[in-house]
Amino acid sequence: MTSSQTPPIEDEAANPDRRGAERAPKIETCFYQLTHFSGQQIVEFSDGHGLSLNTSPGGFLLLMSKPPESRQVFEVYTSLSKEERTVKLVEACWTRELTFGVSSYVYLVGVRFLFETACLM
Repeated sequence: MTSSQTPPIEDEAANPDRRGAERAPKIETCFYQLTHFSGQQIVEFSDGHGLSLNTSPGGFLLLMSKPPESRQVFEVYTSLSKEERTVKLVEACWTRELTFGVSSYVYLVGVRFLFETACLM
């Protein structure tokens, strides 16, 4: 395992109770959509599947195949049922790269909720 983007010490000081919230294990498949600006007029969208591993009142831990940029805001879709899905707007707070084998990577990403809405599908 190698670390990549670890949260700076200043972030921890800005939010001293970051780890104080109660965390509950909650393994659930989710979908996400990342946006990347490659130039002045080019926007790239990438969709992916991930797993939420645990949750707290303010955010959750994701296992993702693509890393978001630092402080990137993106959408996460979680299934409540086949008819209803929850859309969460989240901000990436930190990312850790995990290496499997020679060239396979996944990313642990700590996100905080900005707001969420329920939508009917």
